Amino acid sequence: MLSKEQKNSPEIFSVSQLNRSAKFSLEKKFNDVWVKGEISEFTNYRQSGHWYFTLKDENSSINCVMFKFKNSYLKNIPEIGDEIVLKGKLSLFEAQGRYQFIAESLEYSGEGDLLKAFENLKNKLLKEGLFDETFKKDLPELPMHIGVVTSPSGAVIQDIKNVLERRAPLSRITLAPSSVQGDKAEDEIINALSMLREFNKKEKLDLIIIARGGGSLEDLWCFNSEKIAREIYAFEIPVISAVGHETDFTICDLVSDLRAPTPSAAAEIASQAHSLIVDKIENLEKVISISVKNYLKTKNENFSDVSNVLKKINFNLEQKIFKIDESFNKIVFLQKERFSSKRLDLIKKRAFLRDKNPLIKLSNQRSNLKSKKLIFENVFNDVLSNKKISFDTFSSKLLAFSPLSILSRGYTVSTKDDELLDKTKLTKGDEILTRTQRNLISSKIIKIDEIK
Repeated sequence: MLSKEQKNSPEIFSVSQLNRSAKFSLEKKFNDVWVKGEISEFTNYRQSGHWYFTLKDENSSINCVMFKFKNSYLKNIPEIGDEIVLKGKLSLFEAQGRYQFIAESLEYSGEGDLLKAFENLKNKLLKEGLFDETFKKDLPELPMHIGVVTSPSGAVIQDIKNVLERRAPLSRITLAPSSVQGDKAEDEIINALSMLREFNKKEKLDLIIIARGGGSLEDLWCFNSEKIAREIYAFEIPVISAVGHETDFTICDLVSDLRAPTPSAAAEIASQAHSLIVDKIENLEKVISISVKNYLKTKNENFSDVSNVLKKINFNLEQKIFKIDESFNKIVFLQKERFSSKRLDLIKKRAFLRDKNPLIKLSNQRSNLKSKKLIFENVFNDVLSNKKISFDTFSSKLLAFSPLSILSRGYTVSTKDDELLDKTKLTKGDEILTRTQRNLISSKIIKIDEIK
């Protein structure tokens, strides 16, 4: 029998202590493990959402549990007979003293092996620093020559070409053809990158796009190659990875300088600065057109004001005004015609811009337009000045014959009952009205002397 001292010895565990210690040891040693097998029993507790099932192979089985907050991300509920791969930890249910596997992720056999290989390679390259942001190259602001690694017969290359032709018509594409799926894809992608590296020595490449459409994990597996990853990491030209759809991730995405969610998105990123230049040219054309129209409108309003003033004078100047308006309309027509000619010339310049540096050509066109505008203003002001001088001359001649002009020299005009004195009979005591330049004088006749 045990002595009193042995009974109180710390070497004797209670059942709870033993199970707790065993649980701690199991979870510490088997904290992050993968296990593969076939589901033989499966229970889905719909109220709690937890899954309880048994995983077996030819010789053994183990109880497993996958809690709701882990299995809710899975699209399909597994069934008995499914071959699966679990990732999780080994634990012990203390109340009953039996151990079980707590699953954190579940993949169907085959794909699970690929995911495990993906995780292992990702962790390896991550530790080596191949994904470090500090080593990623900046994309060129205005890439003019873009190399593309993809299948020459797929829809991807056409999508990229369509986007670049629409948004960056001055850019150039060089295709390095390669398979993007299957056993030969890895070597062909590496050969395509090598071809672009040699091509870059003769004709400079600004950017590389590696692309393919969406697919399953097996379809995209060639882009999880360690060789391709190291080839991209050592590449001297910036690389955009556009593999699969937005939800697909590969090692190629992680090691590239930038990941695009789709091939079309990669082309849009590469053509972003090109698109802005085209927009600036179109906006500049609109601003120039509006500025000239506003200028002509202002001049037209000024001439209209002058015309209204002339009409208020109530002299026979209609013909002169008509000639002025006719001359103005002719000037406006000639200037509009000249502007249309310049606008056509600008369109031709834009077409010519496709083979030249757009920034330099834009600067030259802007300077040329300013010069033309200055010439237009000088010619227009000269014509306007001449017309004003001609108008002032006619006005001076008309004023010379005006009765008011005679009064300004000291003469006066006297009337009786709104008639001149020479045309009416005058008698002593008649009231007459005398007009000077500045005054209107009423007077009464006190004496009349006849001039002989």
